[in-house]
Amino acid sequence: MNTTCFMIRKLTLFTLLCIFITDSNAQTEWLNWNGITLSGSITEKLSARISHTRAYSINNKYENIFNQSQFQISCELSKKWDVQAGVQLISPADTNNTRTRIFARVAYTSRVSKKMNWTNSIRAEINSKNENRFRQRIIFTTRLGLRKRLDFLNLSPSVAYSLFYNIGGNPVRYYDENAQLIARRTPDGFHRSRFTVNFNSKITKYLSLSLYYMRQQEFNFLSPDTRKMNVYDPVRNRILRPFNNYNTAGFTAQFNIDPLFKK
Repeated sequence: MNTTCFMIRKLTLFTLLCIFITDSNAQTEWLNWNGITLSGSITEKLSARISHTRAYSINNKYENIFNQSQFQISCELSKKWDVQAGVQLISPADTNNTRTRIFARVAYTSRVSKKMNWTNSIRAEINSKNENRFRQRIIFTTRLGLRKRLDFLNLSPSVAYSLFYNIGGNPVRYYDENAQLIARRTPDGFHRSRFTVNFNSKITKYLSLSLYYMRQQEFNFLSPDTRKMNVYDPVRNRILRPFNNYNTAGFTAQFNIDPLFKK
């Protein structure tokens, strides 16, 4: 029990430290994402999941920003390999311009100690034409989590880091020091990361609850001058493709229907 409490305290302090550091800039927005998920097995190796998430701006009087629905199929190839595929529908709250996203993901999980698993995954996405920031994305994620749940609240804490590579989307105009147009290209490259700390508690065999903190940071990593985001347009006197940085406090309730069909 002492070891359990010690691990929880370390993760909690680490999360609070990350929040303090990343929120030192007063301009960083705080969001709240709330989701509900229904999952179940199709076969011994195949499972399906339906989920819905609603996002709100805490800084802006808790205004609804977007809603997202997802359907996903997962297949466990072995104890170490699994694949996923699915579709997402993202609907901004201020327009009827729903975006469609199709994705596929492959993940490899290895045992790094008696208590820890390390999962690395690659996810590829194709987005509909009304997604103007990118057309395709490749997401690299690394995650550390416990192999078995803690006795305290049946808890499973984890930390994850994702790096996003954007491809396509609407082109950006790039200018030289003399305000002369030098290129009109899409800002392809590594432009986003997400750091997540998650606490998942299995309340019953039917219900699990997750509380998490997620930090999104955008940047120009290894990007040439004519592939960057957040660039100044001297003709229209504004920033093109500005960075979108924010903190998120999230909550998800997951319902598992498998026990309903098991004796």
